[in-house]
Amino acid sequence: MIALGGSLSFALLMLITRSLRATPDIVLASSQFTGTLLLGALLAPFGWVTPSVGSLALFAAAGCTSAVALLCVNRSLKLAAASVVVPYQYSMIVWAVIFGYVVFGDVPSWATIVGAAIIIGAGFYIFLRERELGCEEAAVNPPV
Repeated sequence: MIALGGSLSFALLMLITRSLRATPDIVLASSQFTGTLLLGALLAPFGWVTPSVGSLALFAAAGCTSAVALLCVNRSLKLAAASVVVPYQYSMIVWAVIFGYVVFGDVPSWATIVGAAIIIGAGFYIFLRERELGCEEAAVNPPV
């Protein structure tokens, strides 16, 4: 259920980001960071564990990486049609599998591999179909 909730939340984030593509980058990113902070503050009391100094350093590194990634995703959705950007986001599935294996020794089951293949295949099918039909969203070209 956590994975499903996370996937739905991410999809909602991408839809909102794309629909607000004319919003200035700093406003969009600030609202996303604020929403994440509020949700974290709301849920933290239910499972709080005081992190060690080493864990805080890892949290800071993950936070910086996530902030840069979010800014890049926001910018890409402003400059290109979603049907062009989203297939590149499927690489997250590959990275998650690699990270899970290297860090946790997790070997994905056949059901996971088949499910990932269906998700990636459906995304590429939509990308190719949109390209073939010539249905391309107008990209917003914000000032650099």
